[in-house]
Amino acid sequence: MYRRLGVLGAIGVLLLQGLAWGAEPVAVLTEVRIGHGEVGVKRAGEADWTMPGLLFALRPGDQLRVIGDGQAVLVFTGGRGAQTVSAANSPYTVQAPTGETGAERLRTVVASVTQFLLGQPKELTYQSLSVRGIAQSPTLLSPRETRLLPGPVTFEWASSEDLRYHIRVFGPRGLLWEQANLPRQPLGYPATAPSLRAGVRYTWELEAPGHPLQRAHFELLPAGEAARVQAALSLLQPSSLAGYPRTTVVLMRAGLLFQEGLYHEARRELQAGIAAEPHEPTLHLLLGNIYDRIGLRKLAVEAYDKAQFLSTRKP
Repeated sequence: MYRRLGVLGAIGVLLLQGLAWGAEPVAVLTEVRIGHGEVGVKRAGEADWTMPGLLFALRPGDQLRVIGDGQAVLVFTGGRGAQTVSAANSPYTVQAPTGETGAERLRTVVASVTQFLLGQPKELTYQSLSVRGIAQSPTLLSPRETRLLPGPVTFEWASSEDLRYHIRVFGPRGLLWEQANLPRQPLGYPATAPSLRAGVRYTWELEAPGHPLQRAHFELLPAGEAARVQAALSLLQPSSLAGYPRTTVVLMRAGLLFQEGLYHEARRELQAGIAAEPHEPTLHLLLGNIYDRIGLRKLAVEAYDKAQFLSTRKP
């Protein structure tokens, strides 16, 4: 009899685990701060607590536990709000949100960004490099394989300060503008050069003596698309997102820009967020994903290294 009950109990646990894993995620973990404590997650139907990964997907019945002065923030799918978990309200059991809050347009934007974040790579599977930092060979930073919101275009690159550089910008019909004997510093596309038009693919080149020619592409967003993106960004503000920590708002704004292929603006958003909150690993993770997307592998590895260190370190 007892053996039969034990078998039935084991089957019940397996069924619960299967149901939990089969359920759609209802939240994504956007912030993990260990502090002098720890942050753990326990899947529904499981017995063990484990350390959650970055941008961890949470399903109904999962639990979050915070010990000490750690903190975790989760954002619910469907634009249904955020929840901060600390030792005071730990362990917190994730439930499928009921009802809807906020304006419909805001919910739609938040829901889209949340689903995008859930789909981001979370496993830091890369090969560490023995040499850190950007190589001395010129590296194009921005704009690089990106769409851009309307406004001035500024060219940025990394390399030695001892070299002089030659920039050329090409459109579909050939050379638009060039300038030589440049120092290493950001350079704006001049108002006296032919105007750049929305929806057109442009190429810029960087040449330096003794180094291979570097080339990247960019495109200005058409006015209608730009207005749509800017309207969505105006909704993703701390004043509109009551209950969402400021760092999570930054992550969501960057996620929206990333989703739209606006990698330059997403990078800027994340860099500003990191300057304000340098110890949040998820910001570094998403920055690494952007660098990886635009082919800046060394910078991606540095960002992933930082995310890995911050997500596991103890003060």
